[in-house]
Amino acid sequence: MARTLAKIIIGILSLWALVSVIAEIMGVTIFFPFNVVERQEIPYHRVSSVRLSIFLTFGYFGFRYLFFQSEKLFPIQFLDVYIKSLTICGFFVFYTSQVEIREYYFVLFFFIVSIILHFASRNKIRSYFN
Repeated sequence: MARTLAKIIIGILSLWALVSVIAEIMGVTIFFPFNVVERQEIPYHRVSSVRLSIFLTFGYFGFRYLFFQSEKLFPIQFLDVYIKSLTICGFFVFYTSQVEIREYYFVLFFFIVSIILHFASRNKIRSYFN
């Protein structure tokens, strides 16, 4: 069930990302979830959250490479790490920027997505006693 829900969420977010890129090329900015503006700046706290989550994800995989070089990951495991990083960085950036409480839906949404991806990306434990 978690894997099916994760696939649906990833599909929707992937479609949203592609539409956002195409819209930006056409001169329209879309920022999460459906805020459509004509060449307006994205709020700083959101840009900062994404920027720091990229750094955190890079740091995580950098250290992981240094200490666990031979372990392979699936794409859903990468997405799981990135969405968790986005949730953590988003919460701290929003808190330190003192944004309005209604802006926290961004963090709440990605927190829920990170929980679903966590369960969907776990390695299945084999039962040797069945």
